Amino acid sequence: MNLNIRKSLPLRIVFYVLTFCILLFIVVLSVFYSVSKKKLETMTFQNAENLTKTTAYELEKILFPLTDIANNYIWIIEEIADDPDSYYLLTEKIVANNPNIIGSAIAFEENFYKEKGHFFAPYSYIEDNEIKTIQLGNDSYDYFVMDWFQIPVSIEKPYWSEPYYDEGGGNALITTYSLPIYFNTDTGRRIVGVLTMDISLDWFTEFVSSVKILETGYATIMSKNGTFITHPNKSLIMNQTIFTYAVQVNSPELRELGRLMQSNETGSTINILEGAKRAVYYTRLPSTDWMLAVMFPISEMYLPLKTTTTFLIILLIIGLTLLSFIVINIIAKQLAPLRMFAGSARQIAKGDFNVKLPKITSEDEMKELYDAFVYLQNNLNTYIETLKETTTEKEKFESELRIAREIQMGMLPKTFPPFPNRKEIDLFALLIPAKEVGGDLYDYFIFNDMMFFVIGDVSGKGIPASLLMAVTRSHFRSVGTYLKTPSQIMGSLNNSLAENNESNMFVTLFMGILDLSTGNLVFCNAGHNPPILLTENVEYINVIPNLPIGLIENYEFKEQSTNLPVGSTLLLYTDGLTEAENKEKELYGEEHLLEFVEKTEYNNTEQLIKNITDDLAKHVKDAEQSDDLTLLAIQYKGAMEYEKSLNMSNDINQISVLHDFIDEVGKDLNLEPSLTMSLDLALEEAVSNIIMYAYPKEDHQIIHLEVIKRGSDLIFTLTDSGIAFDPTLKDDPDLNLSVEDRPVGGLGIFLVKQIMTEVTYSRMDNNNVFVMKKKLK
Repeated sequence: MNLNIRKSLPLRIVFYVLTFCILLFIVVLSVFYSVSKKKLETMTFQNAENLTKTTAYELEKILFPLTDIANNYIWIIEEIADDPDSYYLLTEKIVANNPNIIGSAIAFEENFYKEKGHFFAPYSYIEDNEIKTIQLGNDSYDYFVMDWFQIPVSIEKPYWSEPYYDEGGGNALITTYSLPIYFNTDTGRRIVGVLTMDISLDWFTEFVSSVKILETGYATIMSKNGTFITHPNKSLIMNQTIFTYAVQVNSPELRELGRLMQSNETGSTINILEGAKRAVYYTRLPSTDWMLAVMFPISEMYLPLKTTTTFLIILLIIGLTLLSFIVINIIAKQLAPLRMFAGSARQIAKGDFNVKLPKITSEDEMKELYDAFVYLQNNLNTYIETLKETTTEKEKFESELRIAREIQMGMLPKTFPPFPNRKEIDLFALLIPAKEVGGDLYDYFIFNDMMFFVIGDVSGKGIPASLLMAVTRSHFRSVGTYLKTPSQIMGSLNNSLAENNESNMFVTLFMGILDLSTGNLVFCNAGHNPPILLTENVEYINVIPNLPIGLIENYEFKEQSTNLPVGSTLLLYTDGLTEAENKEKELYGEEHLLEFVEKTEYNNTEQLIKNITDDLAKHVKDAEQSDDLTLLAIQYKGAMEYEKSLNMSNDINQISVLHDFIDEVGKDLNLEPSLTMSLDLALEEAVSNIIMYAYPKEDHQIIHLEVIKRGSDLIFTLTDSGIAFDPTLKDDPDLNLSVEDRPVGGLGIFLVKQIMTEVTYSRMDNNNVFVMKKKLK
């Protein structure tokens, strides 16, 4: 069985089923865990509260009756006041009749019975299972200062003492219940002593220690001032209060718990105690004012739930494993025919359309799949034959379209620069058809120092438009050499197309003849988009629209003329540019084109057209091209009055050759010696930069210098194939700084900028092109 889930349907089905089951179990388990957790918390907290109350009740069952016993005996003391020795018998009786009492004393104030001396306190206690009686007070045991005596006398009400170790009496850790004794005296009824009952705390500790909750939960009892009376840690009993212990273990939470217990009768809290999060329930024992607290770790409360959850997860894993095994085998058996059909499909894909199919006896989806394969086999041969014929025809048609496109594009001039020996112009053109062939056209040629050029757009698209485009371009070439004006050429083209134009197709054209010696342009427009003239001001040329050619025979076309300033550029285009749409059906537009051309920077016509097409691509984005696109840019540089060139190697010794060359240029142009020296200095700095930065490690490389003069412009062009280096990026030095503070570099190009009128850099065809223009007076 294939264990790759992506390639095995049974495994995918099992994966989806198991995923659903696991998610369902997670949801159910989460709900179960949440509900069980809340119930467990409620039950545990309730048990802890009940346990606290029950333990307090059990302790009170022992402590509270002692107060009744004391009250029962207090009246007897006054009855036998005349016989003080009978108090010994009374204390013996109290101890003998009450097993929880290990000692009892009747202690009178100083010299109450003068015949008995300063101290008189009959005291009976149990020692070695026998009741012994002594007179408790003496010089070594001054009971008048003991808490069990002086506090109830002072507060005039019963008092449970803090636990203490009674060395002079019962010699045990005890607590004493003291009840004031009232006698009628000469000064009125007043307290004359106390009746005490001593209770051992051993049974107290054993009883409280037996209280357990969860695994490590325990109970503890603290006295009124927080002293530990019982605690699992024996070292704390009678040695620490909850407050001193909190300081010892650095637990502010434990100290806060002590304050809560002293200020409240009963309550509960959850806090970090003894390094763990614990729940605490506490209540006050009414008889003694002591505090009983039951506490347990929160973590132990969830142990049963965690055990149950772990058990359920293990059961789930086992169950899902068994389910996976069973489901995989059942599904694999049910889907076995699919593997056979897959094999048959592969054979059909190889061309065996009559492959044998698996037999299906069931009437389910497998039978439907079998019938579909039979239908596929019966119709596939016919379809393949039809497809072969269609494909052959389509390939033939596409081949013809490719040939037509190659022929059409081959008719258009596409070598740039087209006239490398004519320095008067820079020209670049681009045509992008919307389909395999298109109806846009452009053309140009030079005849007798006159450049003839045309750009046009044929109505429609595809093959008919391409044929009309070819006819128009050929006719333009044939008549342009003997018809001398654009209007005459346009009329001849119009009559030729209109004569047999049964399809009513037409062509919009813009045609011009540029005098390369003067810059005079004569042009004629036939329903085409007006061109843009880029000078210091960028604007559309105001043209007479005329009619497109091919519509009306013998139509009289009107021509216009203008003068192209030196350095100006004429941009011609078809409506495939301005009417290009994005997916939101927004046009590129003539206004946007004019705004973009105004702000774009370019060094030549090729860069200008590339900038425009890049901006167009940002506009249309992924929208499909709907019309042919053609651009033609012509820059008029003016008639060249002077030209001279020099090739140098990248050797610093060639600077002398450069000096001689500049001197010759100065003499040829009759320049002032000071100007020649300045030009010589600027060229030396520029060539030195090229040697240093463009060719830092290469020898015997060529640096080409070309000098031309057009009108008042003297233009120096340095070209090298070295590393890309733009010297114009150097920041101008701060001449106000001292030589020591001024950064190194930048003075050379700064000097060049000061001498020359204009300095530009461009990277063309992997060459550095550095142009320096000097405006002559």
